[in-house]
Amino acid sequence: MFGELGGNVVRCDMSAMNRLTLKYAYDRSFFDPKLTRDDFGYLSISARTDSFSGRGGFWVQWQDVREFSEALATFPIATNAPIAAQWGYEMQEGDDLILRIAIAAANKHGDLLASFVIADLHSRSSRVSGSFQTNYPDIEDFRLSIARMMDSEFEEAVLEGR
Repeated sequence: MFGELGGNVVRCDMSAMNRLTLKYAYDRSFFDPKLTRDDFGYLSISARTDSFSGRGGFWVQWQDVREFSEALATFPIATNAPIAAQWGYEMQEGDDLILRIAIAAANKHGDLLASFVIADLHSRSSRVSGSFQTNYPDIEDFRLSIARMMDSEFEEAVLEGR
């Protein structure tokens, strides 16, 4: 897409519109040996596609986030076995599902599909879901940025789509 800004032709990269961003805030007990350690922290997810955006979060164990990151190293991702993580209440189905991220094979050409569900923590019927295409190099960057986020080196981990 092209536009004009101050007499200059500007190219707008629509792929930048597809983005999934994770942020993780450890419970303060994680860093304070005087406190009883709590393995839960707050995972915030924001998603933006060409059509809409949404954000939300949930209390999750830090180990789950690390395991999801490590699973993203899988190559190839099997068509019938997406890499997925989800959090919520009870059975994590219907309105009890608060967050879900999944990476699946999109086609036989090596493209991947990143999908998400984000529900409002306090009004669980308010939710967004969507997906966008991505690829293995971007998934690898995402995996590494999640690991660095969990090591408190990065503030957030971002997956860019196409």
